[in-house]
Amino acid sequence: MRWSVACAALAALSFAGAGVQGGASPDKEAVTDSAIISRCGARMAKMFAQYGAPEDLWADRGATEPEDDVFLGYGAYGFKVRDKVVRVCFFFKSWNGPIRGIKIGDGYEGVEKVLGKPRTTVKSKEGAITAYGYELKDLGANLFANFKEGKVWRVEVSLK
Repeated sequence: MRWSVACAALAALSFAGAGVQGGASPDKEAVTDSAIISRCGARMAKMFAQYGAPEDLWADRGATEPEDDVFLGYGAYGFKVRDKVVRVCFFFKSWNGPIRGIKIGDGYEGVEKVLGKPRTTVKSKEGAITAYGYELKDLGANLFANFKEGKVWRVEVSLK
């Protein structure tokens, strides 16, 4: 059952993305951190209208079928979609601009200088800090700065 749901979601996203890419051109709004983050909570159609067809697409299994997502990758950033709504956006290592004032490659101190003391600190089994979590009250979302070897390698913003 889960496999058929995931396949149907992937097929629908592929057809929707192909229609946008082949038909209307994406809006001309600049690709900024604010523009990407503003897609959280938006309908999938708005995401396609803005960014066109993704470069990459796959099912992301949740603990239960209702928690299954579809990941859409656009190179330096990406989105997770569930029930035709963007739930999470990501900024990856190749993102060159700021994300709410921090940058990929910033250390713990740099992130705290810009965003303040984290609301949540996630640590590995060995005790290394792997993420700082912040509440974005203005957006009703959470931001996580993910660390590898003390440097930000990914940032994710998710709806509460």
